[in-house]
Order: sequence, then structure tokens, then C-alpha cells
Amino acid sequence: MDILTRPAAEPVATAPSTLYGVTSPTPDDPVAGLAVWLGGRPDRELTQLLGERRDVATPPPPTLTVLASRLSAGPSIARAAEDLDLPAMAVIEVLVAQRATQEPVPAEAVYTALAGRITKAGITARIRRLRALALAWGPDGALRVAPTVREALPWRTPQLTGQLHTVAELRELLDTCSEAETALLHRLAAGNPIGRSTAAGDTAPADHPVQRLFAKGLLARVDELTVELPAAVGALLRGDDPADPWQLRPPALDGPVVADVDAAGASEALELLRHAEAVIELLGAVPAPTLRSGGIGILQLRRIAKATGLEEGRAALVLELLAEADLIAAGDVGEEVAVAPTSGVDGWLAAPAPDRWADLALAWLRMRRRPSAIGTRTDDGVIGPLSAGARSTVAPLDRRAVLGTLAKADTGVAPPVTALQNAARYAHPRWQRRLTRASIEHILGEAAAVGLVARGALSGIGRAARDGDSRAAVAGVAAAALPEPVEEFLLQADLTLTVPGPMAHDFAAVVTLVANLESAGGASVYRVTEGSLRRALDAGRAAAELHAFFAAHSATPVPQTLTYLIDDVARRHGQLRAGVASSFVRSDDPALITAVASAPVAVDLALRVIAPTVAISQAPLADVVAALRQAGYPAAAENAAGAVVDLRPAPARVPPPRPRPTGPAGPTPESLASAVARIREREAEPRSDPDGEVRGAEAVLLLENAKLTGRAVVLGYVDANGTRSLQRVRPQGQRNGRVLVRDERGLEREFSLHRITGVRYT
Repeated sequence: MDILTRPAAEPVATAPSTLYGVTSPTPDDPVAGLAVWLGGRPDRELTQLLGERRDVATPPPPTLTVLASRLSAGPSIARAAEDLDLPAMAVIEVLVAQRATQEPVPAEAVYTALAGRITKAGITARIRRLRALALAWGPDGALRVAPTVREALPWRTPQLTGQLHTVAELRELLDTCSEAETALLHRLAAGNPIGRSTAAGDTAPADHPVQRLFAKGLLARVDELTVELPAAVGALLRGDDPADPWQLRPPALDGPVVADVDAAGASEALELLRHAEAVIELLGAVPAPTLRSGGIGILQLRRIAKATGLEEGRAALVLELLAEADLIAAGDVGEEVAVAPTSGVDGWLAAPAPDRWADLALAWLRMRRRPSAIGTRTDDGVIGPLSAGARSTVAPLDRRAVLGTLAKADTGVAPPVTALQNAARYAHPRWQRRLTRASIEHILGEAAAVGLVARGALSGIGRAARDGDSRAAVAGVAAAALPEPVEEFLLQADLTLTVPGPMAHDFAAVVTLVANLESAGGASVYRVTEGSLRRALDAGRAAAELHAFFAAHSATPVPQTLTYLIDDVARRHGQLRAGVASSFVRSDDPALITAVASAPVAVDLALRVIAPTVAISQAPLADVVAALRQAGYPAAAENAAGAVVDLRPAPARVPPPRPRPTGPAGPTPESLASAVARIREREAEPRSDPDGEVRGAEAVLLLENAKLTGRAVVLGYVDANGTRSLQRVRPQGQRNGRVLVRDERGLEREFSLHRITGVRYT
């Protein structure tokens, strides 16, 4: 069945009888023609159209003509084309070129123009897609388009049709360019590909660089004053390796097959979670002050990186992920505003590893920021973490485009970056200026750090997160990839303990308290030292608890050296006690008190002996304990009951940020169907406005339509003195709340939109 012919079995609605006072559309009135075509479509197709192009559905269009005007608006067409692939752009190029005759374009003309480059079925599928989006329409195997359909193209000159060079030919032509020609091309490649030149006209000297570049096909003429750099030429100049412009078939996504992708991704995720915990702990102890302009400075980033042992780029990524997941935020900490963990971070730290991995993975996908920009210099200075300079509204789209392209490769296949870039540009040609090799490499690097990509291939959690699965579903995929948490270790005679996998939360808290991390990875290695044992005793752990912990969780016999070390540290740990007098120091050994009182530290603390076993000080308890330890006297702090207390300060916490605005909920299928029903009812009613005059938003759309078709309108207007008048004009455009027109004498005039009382065709 010819897809350009409406199936006879489908219910057909009655076409509108009048369109802004026009009883039948003229060949040069694309909006009226589109409205008539829309009126003949079944309700289900109109409902689907409103669902596909939701920007035209809010507020619901009252009539088919208003709907057609919205569908024909340039910005709406550009949005609708965001997900069109390269062959669809080629079809649009053919339709735009053929439309110059003002006649419908036969489908056969499209097939002929693209023959040999893509199958007829492929062309048919793209035509069907354009019709579904109302970017093309028309009965009997012929297609019509509005002039504004050009807005769907990412370029202004034909780049997929006509005389095309291969990439190899373009390289050879670039090698023949003079210094002036090369400089001109590089200037356009580095910025906007559209440039202005007085040498673009036909009357310019043939030896001018612009004219020579025209002749070589390395530059295209838009009009007498405007030129455009072809996309393939710009990509070559920026160091990319683009596909041939004539290639309309999907690029192959071949590459080596890698094994254990999910396991490798899980290993990266465990590292990410460990680094996230380290950054959270550090910011809880020492929050990072914010800059006046927002975010934190590069010096603070370096401090965080050094304290946690991370590279600066890795620390920046972790900070951005934690902020996106609302685990850290800027808030009042003491007398300053600083970035610190939020009040919800403790619950997150206690959650299972799969849930935490899912939170960070989804945060990365939706994050409207580019961590790769942190540390780069702009005119406003160096971009710091969490600052406005790293903000990007299109970053989530680019990430999903790259992961979506990678998902098209066979499972476990790791295609090279060049193939991935060309495939992503094939699927999203409007984004080709953003999808550079460097940007794709940054995205792949971040995705690998989060565990969504491993060894160059998409992991299971990467596929689930990219497909928009729920948090619970993503966490389920993560749980299947992560190894089961362990609660045992291998204790060696040198007092190292090896943990053969990820640790449960409570178990990890004790391990990191009694031992110091030496190396992380799939099997982490810790070492028990006198200092780590003293840290555990300071936290209130008794020697008997430590003996029991090592005996219960060690898969190997506990070395005698560890038993002796625990007893020795515990014996000395309780000999000297400090309390509040302001502070006091006591010991059951009078000789120890005498030694402390005779040491230089006694002068610093202003210690005064008031009994053979007690001395007092006016210094705070924490300062007394710290000074005694630094002087070689390991004191333990005690409370009023004589029990050991943990003097470590409570980590800083700030309120979580306000929920991010999600914007109004989009229309539901039910509301879209209701909107179509109301349009049908409105079209069936007798017109209450026989002269066809419209107001408000409909007037703006009519003015835009009149500009496209060159038709004259009668414009009702009230000037600053309150005088009403009717003006017969031809709209030329709109800007800054004013409509630009040409009156009957050919003079250009401007009218404020808010003073226009109504508009109708003449």
C-alpha cells in the first residue's frame, strides 16, 4: 500500500469549510493547505501528532488552522527534527529543493534523487516519519512542505544532495588551499559555520579566496553576502574523521568483543562509591567554603583531591555527582556558607551498595552539567566545581545520544570512538557540532567512571539507566552485577588484613576504625597499627571488643602479635585520663602525673597539680588531650562517670536543597484526545467571526503565516493616544514585541504587538 495515500478503511473527518475567512487554500498558502490535510486525518492520527509535537499542544489549539500555524512555526519544526536521522534530513533537502516550483513533490522524485544511497524502503520509512510529524503532508503520493521546513535542517545549504565529495577528496582539496583560504576555513570551523562576506556574490573576482573555495566545493554560498562551511569540511578541520557525506546507510558499529563487562563496571562502581564516601567524610569534617559567584574554587578542589588521594578531575566528577544526588549542598556552616553533606547523607551511606550505585548512575544521566569543563579557563576565569560555568542544558541529551548509539552495537562489542561518533551523528545530525570526538571521549570517560560503560562496551546497568528504567529496576540490575558483600578478612602475621570483596556497611565502619587502608580494589588491604587501635579505643571500644571482633571475622588465625599489641595499647591508653575542670588530668600512677607536670606541655596547658594523682587546666578538654598526645602522653578523654568518650567532632550537615522544579506535567494521552475532540467541535460550529478576524496568540500565528506566504492583512491597531485604525500591510517579521510590516506605499513600519486589536486576511 502506498503510504502517501490514506487507507480507505480509516474514518475520515470533515475538512474545515473556512480558514481565517479563506474558503479554499491557495497553492502558496502552506498553513491553509496543512489545515485542510489535518482535517482529513483520523482522530487517532491527530492525537498521536499532538503527542509527538507536544509544544504545539499547550495550550490546546482551538482550531485546525491554529494547529497548522503552530506546526509550521520555525522553532517548533526545529524541535520536531531533533530526533530525525541523516536520511530524513536528505529527504527534507530534496523536498525543499523541489518545492521551489510551488507544486507538490511526487514521492518518486524523492526516490530518484536518493537512489543507490539508501533503499526505497528506507526512504519510505523516512517519508512516513515526516508525515507523522506533519513536516510533510499531501494526498495522492505527493508531498507538500512549508517554507519553514528548512528549519529542520542543521545547515542552510544542500549538504546531502547534489554534487558531493568523498572525505578522501575533501582531504586532498584542503591540501591545495592557500594560506588565506586555510585561515578563512579554520575561522569558520572554530565558531559559527555561517559567515558574511562581500565576496560571496557572483560579481566578486574569481581569484578571491571565497570564490576559489566555492569552486573547490569547500565553501557554499547561502546568498550574495553569506557563506556556509559544509559540516564534513568543518569536522575535518577540527581533527575529526567524518563519514562520507553521500553515505546514508547506518555506519557499522564493529569492534573487539570484550568479556566480563558487567563485572568490570561493578568494580568501577565500587571505587566510585568508596571515593564518594571519602569526599563526604572530608566535607563533613572540613566543609568547603563557597565563592561569591557560586560553587567552590579550584584551591578547594585541590585540597579535597589531596586529602582524599584522588586526581582533581576525579574529585570534580564525584563532587558534581554528589551534588546532583542531593548528598552535598551549600548551606550555613557556622558563620560562613560552605558545601557540606546534607542531612540525608547518613541514610544513603547506610543503604545497600546497589541502591547507592543506581542513585549516582541516574544522577549522572540527568545532570545538566559538564564535569569535564571544570578546571578550564574562560573569559570569566577558571571554572570551579558546582559553579555556573559548568552548566549545560544539553549535556543529558548528549549522554543519552552516545549511550543510545553504543546500545546499537552487539552486546559486549566495544566500537572505536570514530565509529561511535559517526553513528551518533547519523542518528542526530542536528547535534553534530556538539558531538565532537573530544566531547564523546569525555562522555565515555565519565560513563566508565560511573560503571555504565566498561572496557568500551555498554554494561547492563548502563543499558537499564539509558532506557529510562525505574530506580528500583536499575538497582536490581546493579545488584546482579555487584558481588555479595562480605564480613570477613584474611589476617596476616604482618598485621595486614585483606578484605576479599565489598564490605557490608556496619562491617566496613568497624574495619576502617581499627585499621588503615593501604590499597583499594576488588580486594582491599588494610593494616592494623598502634595508632589505628588507639583510634578505636578513643571511640569507646574496649580491648575485649577488639579481641572479639578480630576472632569473629578473621578467616585465618589471629596472630599473637596482634593480641599483644591490643593489650599493650589498651593498658597504656587508660593510664592517663582527662576530664572537665575546665579540664582535669588524672592517673592512678602519681609518678606519671609528676612527669607530665614537669614536661614543657604543662606550661602550654597551664597545668596545676592539686593532688598526687590529679592536675587541672583551663584549656578545653579536646585541646588538653591533643597536646598530651603530641607530647607523647596518650591520654584518653572521659566523661563525668569515668567512661571513655569520643572527642571526634560530629560531621557537619546542611539541609538538603529545595526540590528542583520539574515544570508542568506534560499532556496525557487522554487530554490530547480531548483536545482533538474540542477541535472537531469547534470546526463543526458556525463561525462567530464572519470577517475572519483573530486576536491574541492566534493573531501572532496569522501574522507569521502571512509573512511566509507574502499575503496582505488588515491589522486593527490602537495608538498611544487611544485612536483606533485599520492598517492594510504585509508582515515582514517580528522582534522585541513588535511586528515589522510594509504598508501599501512600500514603507517599512513597526507596530507594538500589545496594541494590535485583531488581524484578518484581506
